[in-house]
Amino acid sequence: MGGEKLFMVYVGGMAKGCHVELHDVRFVIGDSIEACYDDLCAQWWGTPQSLHLDCWGEVHWADGHGVEVRDEPQQGGPKLWFVNLGGYDPALFTELHENLLVVAGDARAAKKRALAQIEGWTAPHKDNVLTVEASVDVSTQMARPGRYVHLTPQAEKQPFAFEARYVPIGKRKS
Repeated sequence: MGGEKLFMVYVGGMAKGCHVELHDVRFVIGDSIEACYDDLCAQWWGTPQSLHLDCWGEVHWADGHGVEVRDEPQQGGPKLWFVNLGGYDPALFTELHENLLVVAGDARAAKKRALAQIEGWTAPHKDNVLTVEASVDVSTQMARPGRYVHLTPQAEKQPFAFEARYVPIGKRKS
């Protein structure tokens, strides 16, 4: 099972009674993103046929740490946190979001670390009022029991490489 990867996935779809498409961020484990479709469908709370991927990427580095999936829990140390920041731009009729992965010992430290990272936002974001809308311990979100995130300090920064395109998965044949 050494080939399994942790994927962060931005999913979208509809739900009964909504007027605009809804979105969520999910974490799944598999050898490929396609191998994770069943897990993503099982996690989706909206109209099943509407589920689609908008963005996804393998999480192999975050906040100064290499990220691996293993079959035993990591003993001690910090955890990988997903932090969703929300804010507003007075010129836009919407709420803006920034999704970050940070490494910290607890939710409070994760929020503080995430807020510190967005101080450098430029022009479109400088007037935003930002709040932490959610912080999630990624280890608790695993769709596969017995799989665990392991973090190893790794100073060389690696950008989060992701793919952004519409991929419908709710209407496919299993």
